Amino acid sequence: MNPRGPGLKPKKPNGRSGLVRRYLRHTIRARHLMERVESRLPDQPVSNKTYNELCIRNICRSPIAEGVFQKVVNERNQGDNWEIDSAAIGGWHVGYPPDDRALQTMKKHQVNYNNTARQIVSEDFMTFDYIFGMDESNIKDLKKRAPKHCKAQILLFGDFDPQGDRIIRDPYYDSDSKGFEKCYEQSLRCSEGFLEHLAKQV
Repeated sequence: MNPRGPGLKPKKPNGRSGLVRRYLRHTIRARHLMERVESRLPDQPVSNKTYNELCIRNICRSPIAEGVFQKVVNERNQGDNWEIDSAAIGGWHVGYPPDDRALQTMKKHQVNYNNTARQIVSEDFMTFDYIFGMDESNIKDLKKRAPKHCKAQILLFGDFDPQGDRIIRDPYYDSDSKGFEKCYEQSLRCSEGFLEHLAKQV
């Protein structure tokens, strides 16, 4: 399976050392996030939240949703209140960057992104406040993996779309970038809708 998407030439790992480097980047990324969350001082604002986007591969939908949500909170001057990440259900693409078409779509909309794919781990359910699935299958898988009494709320990202488009478009098998553009538009609406939902809870 081509980890970078159908019709795209995969980036070949540089032998064993390349695989080790990708694994270390994935491990260090997860560890740094855990340390940032755990190191919060007791007197820091209670508005600090953690947010994780989840899809099957972590190279199409969830990186776009992660990058878009980060951009939206930054534009609202709320970036310091959030720790944002994304992950995959499966481990097929761990260590790989997003699909080229996802990167091109984010670049088009001035969304900065430089993470690589990682697979969700049990600690995520106790670290994050919110874990979002892109579709009903993601939600089913997340609920199966979630430990009892987990901290995270498992939510369908599309439930926060004011247009009611509940399933985030999966463009992995597309031959062009149109599906990625739709995924971006959905992610933008859902990010804003989720933040507005939170604001009403205050």
